[in-house]
Amino acid sequence: MKQKLQSLRIRMLLPVITMSVFVVAMLTTLFSRAYINMIMQQEQEVNAAGFDTISRSITPIIDSSISAVKSIMTDNRVAGYTRLQYSSEEALIHARIDCRDYLRSEISRNEAIYGLLFMRQDGSLFGTLPEGNFFLDDPQDNPLPEAIKAQILNVPRGQTVWAGPVSGAVLYGFENEKTPQNIMIAAWKSVDVLYGECYVMILMDGSIFEDLFAKMQDGKSTWYIFTEDQTAIYHTGQNECQNPDRLISQSNSGTVFNNEDGIPVCTFSMEMTAPPWELVREVSMESYEQVIRRVRSAVCLTGAVVLLIALAIYRLWLKKFMGQFNLLLKGIVRMGQGELKPIESAPFTIGEFEIMQQEINRTSLALNHQMDTIRRMEREQMEQENLLKEKERLAKELITARHIQSSVLPHIFPPFPDRKEINLFASMDPARDVGGDFYDFFFIDEDHLCLVIADVSGKGIPAALFMMFAKRIIEDYARTEHGADRILEKTNESLCDNNQAEMFVTVWLGILEISTGRLTAANAGHEYPAIRKKGGPFELYKDKHGFVIGGMDGVPYTEYSLQMNPGDKIFVYTDGVPEATAANEELFGTDRMIDALNSCAEGRPEDILHGVRRAVDAFVGDAEQFDDLTMMCLEYLGPK
Repeated sequence: MKQKLQSLRIRMLLPVITMSVFVVAMLTTLFSRAYINMIMQQEQEVNAAGFDTISRSITPIIDSSISAVKSIMTDNRVAGYTRLQYSSEEALIHARIDCRDYLRSEISRNEAIYGLLFMRQDGSLFGTLPEGNFFLDDPQDNPLPEAIKAQILNVPRGQTVWAGPVSGAVLYGFENEKTPQNIMIAAWKSVDVLYGECYVMILMDGSIFEDLFAKMQDGKSTWYIFTEDQTAIYHTGQNECQNPDRLISQSNSGTVFNNEDGIPVCTFSMEMTAPPWELVREVSMESYEQVIRRVRSAVCLTGAVVLLIALAIYRLWLKKFMGQFNLLLKGIVRMGQGELKPIESAPFTIGEFEIMQQEINRTSLALNHQMDTIRRMEREQMEQENLLKEKERLAKELITARHIQSSVLPHIFPPFPDRKEINLFASMDPARDVGGDFYDFFFIDEDHLCLVIADVSGKGIPAALFMMFAKRIIEDYARTEHGADRILEKTNESLCDNNQAEMFVTVWLGILEISTGRLTAANAGHEYPAIRKKGGPFELYKDKHGFVIGGMDGVPYTEYSLQMNPGDKIFVYTDGVPEATAANEELFGTDRMIDALNSCAEGRPEDILHGVRRAVDAFVGDAEQFDDLTMMCLEYLGPK
């Protein structure tokens, strides 16, 4: 009951807590979205004005600078020096001075142009910069970085590329306070009848943008200019951008993310057409995030206060209805005292209390049902105990039946100690407590020994009973009939007349004439015997099979004769030997059986049977015995 009351308190408290958390989450989410949308709208307005101002300022600077350089290139003092075709060193020096003076005077007229360089196809360089002249006619003296040099040499004709930025110290070989840190290079390929083939490079100091971008600074923005291959040629921040692709791909999406310094930012961008640059503005959202965190804290504090008030009201409300809990508690005490009648009282109108009272009533009914279940389980346990006793009784009876079956079969060896003409041994190991295989041997008269081995269909007690019945009939007819075929025919007639169980038996029956060694036999669907002539190997003798005994009335059987000489042996068996099965479902087979026989062929019949059994056990391993395993072996020693 205490657990039920605790569950009730939790279930009533959960909606209050859930609603409070939901309201706090909803308010903070709505405020965050509305505030971010407002900020984004404000920043879009700033972007529109800033992008327009910058693009209208940069494009004229670039266009005028390129136009001025194209005008400079028409002068023969530049074109003549490009070709380097002078007859004397003195003429070369005068041409160099003329080109230098002309370039200096022209560059000084355009504030946007920091310097002007020309590079021939072989990589040699000439031109002028404020602090030095470049007439490096040897390509090995070209100070441009290899990456920038390769980029310029690969530019298609008529297309302007932007390279850099590169530090002025790279070009001069030294650095002072006047050396610019960021020089942007605009280059294109010029092919003219006057020039041949060369590359024009306008050098522009990045500081020309400083005054322009200084007007756009608001304390939270960082401006970047990227070329088409995302090379940063100018930025207003302290550090260069390490991931331009992310900065550009996230722009104009309204997404807030952390930059390389871990500061939350959002980005905006615009593509310029002349030149084709990407102008990006990175806006720090750190101050906005602080505002959002403060508002979230205030909302959470308000939600906590509301939750405490709700808990206080819940406490008062719960105390008011504690009387119903006392009634439920009394019901539980009554059940503990053994009184299982349902509570007869009208519940309060509150649905949860009514459900709990109904639960008490269901518990009473469940306890009654449980008592019935316990009594039924006691009866089932008693029945199982009786069944176990019955199984033990049946097991004892099966053991007794096995002893009886074993006693019915000849089991004393040697069976005929006074008959020195033969040596005989047999064994039967049933797959269950009792089996359907059997063997038999007996003298019909002083000179004729009857040998029988058979396999009844099925296993267990029914097969054992049918086996004893068939064994007795075969023995009776063997003593009255002449010929193995006649014995099997009469046995088949008797079994078919009284075979209500519709069982059958395979039989091999042979009659050995002791004085001559002549063996007459007949086979009723049984396994082939194995014959060994003295000094030779065991081999299967594939005799003619007749139909099984008990399967169909009126079946004839064929008798055949074998001549056994002293030292010859015959081995008969049931299908449990070749069909012994290993764990991998592989059969032992007649080939392995013949190999096992030949491995001990010189031994006594007893040794031969033991040798075959060892071979079968080694092959089968731990697999369960599937069928009865019966064998018999006779060695003919000749008349004495």
